[in-house]
Amino acid sequence: MNALDKLTIFNGDKEEMATILFTFEDNGKKYVVFEFDETHEVSAAVYVPGETDSEGQLFDIETDAEWDLVDKVYNQYEEDLEAAEDEEDSEA
Repeated sequence: MNALDKLTIFNGDKEEMATILFTFEDNGKKYVVFEFDETHEVSAAVYVPGETDSEGQLFDIETDAEWDLVDKVYNQYEEDLEAAEDEEDSEA
């Protein structure tokens, strides 16, 4: 895992580390799905790139339609992981 797979999220005076699970784009918006390192809670946000690859801003997902999209993509991600694990197990 490299530094670009990690996020530092600043929330007021609190700083939390998270691991990026995946990113995707839809309708011109970039989304990042991540897991907090400490709690293992999975969340997502809209990502707006900064001037460099290592900086940018996260914004809350505000609509139910966007959350439905994220849920759909996340569920497919989980299914793909399970299928890959099953394939590895059958090859072993």
